[in-house]
Amino acid sequence: MFQKDPLLEQSTSPHSPQNIIPQQIRKNATVLDVGCNTGFLARILKKKKTITDGIDINDEALQKAKKYCRKVYKRDLYSGKFDIDKKQYDYIVFADVLEHLPRPDWLLLDAHNYLAKNGKIIASLPNIARAEIRLNLMLGKFDYTKGGILSEDHLRFFTRKNATEMFEQCGYIVEETIPTGLGHQLNILPELTAFQFIYICSQA
Repeated sequence: MFQKDPLLEQSTSPHSPQNIIPQQIRKNATVLDVGCNTGFLARILKKKKTITDGIDINDEALQKAKKYCRKVYKRDLYSGKFDIDKKQYDYIVFADVLEHLPRPDWLLLDAHNYLAKNGKIIASLPNIARAEIRLNLMLGKFDYTKGGILSEDHLRFFTRKNATEMFEQCGYIVEETIPTGLGHQLNILPELTAFQFIYICSQA
């Protein structure tokens, strides 16, 4: 099972998903944070009086997450199933998670069983169509890295188009996409400038 990059968890940029995602969640909501790591998101959301449960595979991280989460579950998401207590959440968050899974669609399908009627999926995914990746492909380069868009532990790669298609095929409506990084700051040519896209989805 993958481990999240702790530097991403600690990002202070206003244009990062770690700071954009909490803004999309209303006060007093119930949240399932998939890949919660040390509870970074739950800690921020406590200020909005949300109730957050977390899922992760890392024992050490989950011990820290317990401080901020109502309940934590140790699960290997490669199975494509949550296999947790049946609750209905207002939001299920996949922050930098789905690209690490061999079948992210299986987990998105299972999420319907845990999402409230008017609940939303919030997911951030790296943008493989970013300009620098395209340029390197033109030069014949596709080199994996320790982190970032071409992280060596990414199993799936997404453009905004094929990510939207995945959500739709799994029974969701993409209501909004928000670019991160330079794409969020400038709002110019997001397909070329965004490091990631954040997808806000409702059930179809």
